[in-house]
Amino acid sequence: MSLELLGTARKTVGAKQTLKAMKRNEVTQLYIANDCDEQVAAPLLTLAVEMGIATDRNYTMAELGLACRIKVGAAAVGLLS
Repeated sequence: MSLELLGTARKTVGAKQTLKAMKRNEVTQLYIANDCDEQVAAPLLTLAVEMGIATDRNYTMAELGLACRIKVGAAAVGLLS
């Protein structure tokens, strides 16, 4: 899935908000930055595997932040259903 979609799609930005949305079963696609700390990524990856959520780790924090139209990097982005 391309990053252009992140600018307009319903989403959560940031590891904490995305993890909360995943626990509420609202996330359909998960993006995790390939340069974020493993301590941040591990709970997201574990829950994504448990819930069968497709995960993409091909982008950096800066790329995810830019795609979401925020001024800082984003460790995780979740597309909402």
